[in-house]
Amino acid sequence: MVRAKTIDMRVPANAEFILEGVVPARERRMEGPFGDHFGHYSEAAEFPVFHIRKITRRRNAVYAATVVGKPPQEDKFLGIAAGEMIGPLIKVINPNIVDMCAYAGAGFHNLLVVSLKERHPKEVLKTAMSLLGTGQLSLTKVMVLVGPDCDPSDFHAVLREIWNRFDPEDHMWLLPFAPLDTLDFTSFKMHVGSKLVIDAAGETIAKASPQRDVDPRRFDARVEDHRLLEGSLLVVRVQQQPREVVQSLVRAPLGVRFVVAVSPDVRLDDDENLQWGIFTRFDPARDMFFTEQGFVGARPVYRGIVGIDATWKQGYPAPLEMDESIVRLVDRRWSEYGI
Repeated sequence: MVRAKTIDMRVPANAEFILEGVVPARERRMEGPFGDHFGHYSEAAEFPVFHIRKITRRRNAVYAATVVGKPPQEDKFLGIAAGEMIGPLIKVINPNIVDMCAYAGAGFHNLLVVSLKERHPKEVLKTAMSLLGTGQLSLTKVMVLVGPDCDPSDFHAVLREIWNRFDPEDHMWLLPFAPLDTLDFTSFKMHVGSKLVIDAAGETIAKASPQRDVDPRRFDARVEDHRLLEGSLLVVRVQQQPREVVQSLVRAPLGVRFVVAVSPDVRLDDDENLQWGIFTRFDPARDMFFTEQGFVGARPVYRGIVGIDATWKQGYPAPLEMDESIVRLVDRRWSEYGI
């Protein structure tokens, strides 16, 4: 460590760069919008101001940076590494957890799948509450709980568990307001939104094999394209009146667990892009619909098909698109990058 040049502080002698300065209390300025790892531009907002007094560097300094944007980008591997490091620590607090995976395609915070053992009734839900109160995991928007034999990083295996072990009446929690990531724009309120917990870790409840072929256009002609994943998740691409389309499809005899509407810019044939197009664009309390919903006493009850309007909505920030000239430049120089 060495003495800083302009402030009373010691700094790492071998740091690539040292930025010295002050951050005055209560001073804020508008910053943004920026492209971020949710694949959309973050909105401009007031943030603290750093007044830089001096910048020093070592010889031949390396400026470390990552390119972020619509997944997958470079930060994908940082997020995976963070999960690998934090996962074992989480198991110390919750020893019934077998494994967990935050999905890079969903921007990490938007989809967390946890495989776990249930040693006493509803322990999986106790664990879900614990995770939603633990550090950065408290920013999770959608959490799916699966049994100990399911690989949480296998998206299709998770969907099969949802087919076999999920119904919305007894296996779903909807938290109408809770803390969310600063970058999450879906509730239209910074830092606050809703959460969804799906319990697919219990006994098999499916009474039939999953559907292999469903055509939602028989029930609503506004569906432009669709894809059925493992019989449980039907994704429909919709351009007009997506909310109405979802509300009509949850009442149709589709034989699926979820119907999700996505926008035309989402690729149905790419699982990672599909995760991005779904989980970064809906707020559970605002954008979910059911075949039947009501109250038993003070308890909300949901039955049938779960519908989600995950389309881009007016007021959302624009999705990130790389300038075509940059794409062409990178393609032309790809052989020079050594990767």
